[in-house]
Amino acid sequence: MVYGTRTDRELVDAVQRGNTAAFEGLVERHQKRVFNLLFRWLGSYEEAADATQEVFVSAFRAIKKFRGDAAFATWLYQIGINHARNRRKRMAFAAQRTVPLDPPNPDGQNPGPAAFVPHPGPNPAEVAEQREIQELVQRELRGLAPNEALLILLRDFQDLDYEEIARILEVPRGTVKSRLHRARQALKVRLAPYYDPQKAKP
Repeated sequence: MVYGTRTDRELVDAVQRGNTAAFEGLVERHQKRVFNLLFRWLGSYEEAADATQEVFVSAFRAIKKFRGDAAFATWLYQIGINHARNRRKRMAFAAQRTVPLDPPNPDGQNPGPAAFVPHPGPNPAEVAEQREIQELVQRELRGLAPNEALLILLRDFQDLDYEEIARILEVPRGTVKSRLHRARQALKVRLAPYYDPQKAKP
């Protein structure tokens, strides 16, 4: 059955009435955006893939509790962020217990956000430059406090509005705006050494 023309609310209602196959439509519609957020926040393709699977399993198990007070996507992001927070804690703990024998190999890193961005054009030089910039931003995002990076990802990468971010994080809209401003300033400071101040955008 084709679910592309049905709204999230209609698909959720169908699942709640026992049509579990309708959940496939929700997965197809949202899995890429959920994965991209988790990948950019966790910095690991494998961790993000596992977490994305856990998110939809959790959503399916809890879908009868969904009442539509917020959009389904908002609810899904909340589940995803909770899973990612737990994974970040486990990853940080594992990193503290692991001493690398060799220095990290830049060529062996997981693909950055550029792997999920449409091809910018036929010019190989432009492609390489775009990839380098996005990998740089991704790397410096990981140097921010987790909640700062999350705000930037939700607003500037996922293109969510302030109201939706406020619902996801369960904080006032004004708090989102003020914290996002501080997060952007922190990222700007981290990126400053890579750019000529005379050419940098304000």
